[in-house]
Amino acid sequence: MGRRPESRFRNALRCASGNVATLTALLMPAALTLAAFAVDEGSLYLERRHLQNLTDLAAIAAAADIAEPGQAAEALFKANGVEDLTLLTAPGDTDRPNTLLVETGRYVPDPDIAAAARFEPGAEPANAARVTARTIGTTYFAARLLPKPMVGTTATASASNLAAFSIGSRLVAVDTRDAAPVINELLGNLLGTHLSLSAMSYDALLGADIDLLGFLTALAGKAHIQAGTYDEVLQSNVSIGQFVLALADVGPSPEAKAALKAMAAGLLSSDLTVPLSHLVSLGPVGRLALGDKATGLTANADVMSLLSAGAILAGGKHQVALALDAGLPGIAGVTVDLAIGEPPQNSPWFSIGEKGDVVRTAQTRLSLVVEVGGLGGLLGRLLDVSIRLPIYLELAYAEGKLGDVACPTGRPDSLRVTVEARPGVVEAWIGEVDTAGMRNFAKSPSVLPAQLVNVLHVVTATGTAHATISNPTPTQLVFSATEIGSGAVKSVSTHNFTGSLFGSLLGDLHLDVKVGGLGLGLGDVGKALANTLGAVSPAIDELLNEVLATLGIKLGEADVRVTGATCGRSALVQ
Repeated sequence: MGRRPESRFRNALRCASGNVATLTALLMPAALTLAAFAVDEGSLYLERRHLQNLTDLAAIAAAADIAEPGQAAEALFKANGVEDLTLLTAPGDTDRPNTLLVETGRYVPDPDIAAAARFEPGAEPANAARVTARTIGTTYFAARLLPKPMVGTTATASASNLAAFSIGSRLVAVDTRDAAPVINELLGNLLGTHLSLSAMSYDALLGADIDLLGFLTALAGKAHIQAGTYDEVLQSNVSIGQFVLALADVGPSPEAKAALKAMAAGLLSSDLTVPLSHLVSLGPVGRLALGDKATGLTANADVMSLLSAGAILAGGKHQVALALDAGLPGIAGVTVDLAIGEPPQNSPWFSIGEKGDVVRTAQTRLSLVVEVGGLGGLLGRLLDVSIRLPIYLELAYAEGKLGDVACPTGRPDSLRVTVEARPGVVEAWIGEVDTAGMRNFAKSPSVLPAQLVNVLHVVTATGTAHATISNPTPTQLVFSATEIGSGAVKSVSTHNFTGSLFGSLLGDLHLDVKVGGLGLGLGDVGKALANTLGAVSPAIDELLNEVLATLGIKLGEADVRVTGATCGRSALVQ
């Protein structure tokens, strides 16, 4: 008689329960190990996420302080309790634990470039920072079974710190007797018109600031430029008449407006054009729609500098020759030949840019022939003898390079802008020069000894002199938030030039005096000549300074102005 079905089922259950118990006993260690690994992995995930958060913040801090990115990132980690990281100064061994690597470079937000390639380490001007942090992760159960894991995180952040700055010179005031006629003659010849503005009119122009973006908007209307952005306006050439009329439209005072309109009246039929791209560079601000303003950034320019720069660019391909009625004591007349070189590419007079952007003045050559009054009583008892004094100057461009734009505390009042400024090298001679060769800026024309005095071919004095003003290393000019707000102008001068230029030339003057049949000694003639030139030296220096300052140039100096700056908000980009 067979077993009953119920009995067989109970026996099977007893066997199965035994198998489960056995299987559970066998698998329990593995299950506990897996649970331990799961707990450790969850802990490492939270640890990695915390480290990534800190790395993100450190990258933002580093990009905001691009001048000291390592210190900014390290301070962020220490402030959050992570103090055992070693700051690496170069990529080197990035597999080392407990290290912090901070790399600066340039980030380009171009959608056509793969995301991983948009940041280029070491590229200038730097506008971004990449932070890589590596630490040893904490394990609770697997520490004895596996090596301690390394946790690594990376973040990249970018910030655009911008500054609006310019280079040139500003006349503080215009003396009616002296400077106004010189400016009228020189500026009028550059513009191809006759000017008769008063000293009061020039003072109004010198003291006037305008909003550069507003000027470009007005200019687009005057020149009928179909443009959607400021950069599109800057790709155009405009007539000098339209240029001056647009300045008049945005002139800040009635006196400045009246002076500019009077000037524009003689320019409406002029065919001279101003290439705007050589005048201004707006950087990222140029992409704004016409009429929009740059948030937090003031872009002001003084009217006289804009006017001078526009006149130089409009007449930059021409050589100007003119006779000046200088009205200076001891000077009977002045003849000027002026040649202005093409400005270097991508180096305008005014720029809104980032670290590394450059502004430059024009390269200039100037030949003056100055007629000086007689040689006093020595030869005056015989006849009225004048001195013909030819002076030749070569002026390389002065340069201002934007250094650092930073807000160390993150507040606007901590804004600091550094500009590395260098005056142009000045080579000056007393001597004759071929004015026809002055336009060839590839080489310097020959300078020959000049005959300063010739009395009936009986008394002659020939002379030559040479002086150099140079400053081979740039000087850092630091502008505070207060100075930027007030539009302060800072100057840098050459270290080896403390006196007058003409005085330096006189110190190097070599004379060859020939006297025949007048009973005069060579020393007497040479002394009289030196005394006469020494007496007129201040007037000649004033003349040189007035002519060059009208062109936005100062002898042996570079004037720099920062009118606005902003520390862009740092943000993660990768």
